[in-house]
Amino acid sequence: MVVRNKLRWAVTAALISCSSGALAQAQTAPVDDVVEEDAIIVEGQRITKDKSTALAADFVNYGTQVQIISDEEIKTGGFTNFGELAAGLIRGANVGYSPDEGEFTIRIDGGTDRDTLLLVDGVPYFDRSSPSEDIWPATAIDPRMISSVEIFRGGQSLYFGSNGGLGVVSVRSKEPQGEFSGEVGFYAGSFKTREIYGNVSVPLSNEDESSHSVLFYGRSYETDSNILFNREAFADTLLELGGFRKYPYNYTNFGAKYLWNINPDTKLRAGVQFATVDFEDTFPDSSPYAPNKTEFPIFNASFVSQVTENLRVEIEGHYQAPKLTNTELDPMVCSIPRVADLPANVRALAPSSGFATAAAFEAFATANGLPRGCVTNPQFNFGRANVQAKQGIYVNPVNGKPYGTLDNPFPIGNPMGFVIQSVANFGTGIPTKGIGDVDQFDSGYVDYGINGRATYRWTPWLETVVGLQNTTYKDNSDPVFGVRDVSLSSTGVYGDLRVDVPLLEGLKVSLAGRHDFNTNFKDEAVWKFGLRQELPAGFYLRASGGTSYSAPKIDEIGAYGATANVNPGLESQSIKAYNLGAGINGQFSGGTFNIELGYFDTEIKNQFADRTVDSVCLEYARETRAGQPRTLDEITRNRALIVTPDAFCATAASSNLPGIQSVAVNTLALQDIKGFTVDLSFDTDLVQADLTFTKTDSLEPNPVFGLRARTDGTTADLGYVVPGSAGINTLRQSAERPEWSLSSLVTITPSDRWAISFNPRYQGPEYAYAPAAAARLVNAAGERVVKDINFGNYFVLNASLQYYLGSEKQHRFMLRAVNILGEDYFERASGGSTLQISRGAVRGEIGPQNSAFYRQYGWNGKPRSFWMQYEYRF
Repeated sequence: MVVRNKLRWAVTAALISCSSGALAQAQTAPVDDVVEEDAIIVEGQRITKDKSTALAADFVNYGTQVQIISDEEIKTGGFTNFGELAAGLIRGANVGYSPDEGEFTIRIDGGTDRDTLLLVDGVPYFDRSSPSEDIWPATAIDPRMISSVEIFRGGQSLYFGSNGGLGVVSVRSKEPQGEFSGEVGFYAGSFKTREIYGNVSVPLSNEDESSHSVLFYGRSYETDSNILFNREAFADTLLELGGFRKYPYNYTNFGAKYLWNINPDTKLRAGVQFATVDFEDTFPDSSPYAPNKTEFPIFNASFVSQVTENLRVEIEGHYQAPKLTNTELDPMVCSIPRVADLPANVRALAPSSGFATAAAFEAFATANGLPRGCVTNPQFNFGRANVQAKQGIYVNPVNGKPYGTLDNPFPIGNPMGFVIQSVANFGTGIPTKGIGDVDQFDSGYVDYGINGRATYRWTPWLETVVGLQNTTYKDNSDPVFGVRDVSLSSTGVYGDLRVDVPLLEGLKVSLAGRHDFNTNFKDEAVWKFGLRQELPAGFYLRASGGTSYSAPKIDEIGAYGATANVNPGLESQSIKAYNLGAGINGQFSGGTFNIELGYFDTEIKNQFADRTVDSVCLEYARETRAGQPRTLDEITRNRALIVTPDAFCATAASSNLPGIQSVAVNTLALQDIKGFTVDLSFDTDLVQADLTFTKTDSLEPNPVFGLRARTDGTTADLGYVVPGSAGINTLRQSAERPEWSLSSLVTITPSDRWAISFNPRYQGPEYAYAPAAAARLVNAAGERVVKDINFGNYFVLNASLQYYLGSEKQHRFMLRAVNILGEDYFERASGGSTLQISRGAVRGEIGPQNSAFYRQYGWNGKPRSFWMQYEYRF
């Protein structure tokens, strides 16, 4: 371990010293003096207009912090999905869930999954929800088709609507080139990974100023993936049902793009894409078998025209209809019978409150001549544990007799097979995650919208932007789910006043506002300001700030059952964000550099959260779960932390909704996020480097604060609070938000044919917290027995070696290496999932008062692994 730590610091120091050595030669002459007219300066680099959007250039000029990732940078990583790309290249990005699992979201600067809006060619890749479970649109992005990625930090609802509270990640795709050209590639390596991809651009016509061209593209990617969960993470009953398994991941994508260059200043684009993602969604504490299949049909179009020298018009539209088909089978475990299930002649002899443990029932069964477990059809053959291959019968390994008979029943706590996980509670009530046409049904949504704006320069120092945006989404699931035909729609009118202040040379100011007229949730108004001051010698100051919001999803407003909206009290999540920076752009050794110090401050109110119905609805007092009744005092305490969903609770109770089901609520606590950034970039013929450090305090209320400790295995409060910081701190770092991270991309190009790249990431503490019931358990020495997990503090070094062959360098070979140092780390962790389906819990031998009732585990990061890539460009 000492050697590894020394190696970590040696690699980091080498990369930093490489940067420092180059900077020692720096001259601070402003880059603007050498920039051509059609370029902007982003992080010290000249970005020509064909490498960025006009909006990105505007944001840079008026104070927004902008990062632009080029296709050359993307190629160095060999990334196979957008989660890998974001973790490796987007400054301050935190990937929610795991890219290797087939489910992930992108978070910026300590925010939630709801506050970073991901766009692809103007299409929002944001999950609007489905009644089956979440759909993950970010997984549909094809990294081989990305031309550039633009990141706009700070509140961005002004131009893009909902869900841009901490920033927008805008992906721009490759498009037709107006000539016959293309590329084809192959990728293979660790975990039996195999991939083929390609695109071809075909001109349709090429007249004097007008031309038509199309681009066709496709990709097929398959991999067994690394082992996501360790064997020891699984409940014993899941292991016996074959729950420990590989996580194969399959991605296919094909589509077409059309480009009409109407004239040099006017373009019309259109595209169609159909992507599929197949992945396993099993978890160590719940489901042993859960293949998911998602489909993403997406259509988009845009029109951009520099109508006159002073007027620019931009319009983007989209339509998409993602769909999820999944199978999720839970373990069927022999459970303690209810008194009502006993033969009528012995019910009166049983305890009126039922049997608390399996041992109590077994003693009762022996005394009254009853089977001591579960009697089933012994030919039951849909399972795996102790199965006799030919007959498909569960066999007792001790005596060779088939389980499930009167004389040899399944023991209580023994797995018997599988049961379909979910039913349509608000719909027909039938199973929805089965394996065929009678018990498996599609869920999804339709999302369509248009965003148009006109930018007009009135004078050399005054410019205005006026825009109109509509976004509409509704459920598109099978009728069995019972989702009503309700649309959530938002129509926003926005304007931006931009002033190049005549009296202060180099000062540009933007003042903007927006009002959204919403259906089925409350109207919203947001504002934004931005300013940038250019100073002598290449120095500059920037600032931006404003408000944004995140709209509720379809399921969160409760568009189920007999009424269209059974959760009418839910409000949008609101965000106020400020972003400041000071830096310098300079030039040296024929190249450029940028150094910037940044600061951000964000507040999130009415944050969305899920709560079980029986934990917040007064109507469910005394509801029993996991052997523990929900008391009125407990429910009252829970309600004190949220905006109470009373209307939903009334509907849930009248509909007999199971208490374990969830309801979306707004929390009363304010989430406060503060942090600073240090960014260093330089670009020369030999070395191109980008190094960033992000420190984030993303604070949330600490639910363990003030709780009395309990001795493990008991429910009696002790005379002191939970030991350590968990019991005395009112706030804590938000779960799955690293306290700091240091990352870099360093590319060395000794010639125009060789490129060597290093992509290290050093991440600070990141926590998964034990649930409150587990956190309060202590041993005889007064020490916590279920501690919070710090799964951060790891260093991962990725690298690639590229060689270009051919007279036009049309052949590209790459060796990609991931986790070169073999770091053992988690991408995500569970602080204490409950083992309700384990043998001990089902038998009543352990419960929420026992530390053994909780299981902590992590999502494994990739081990040391290698891939080869070949790409031919024509």
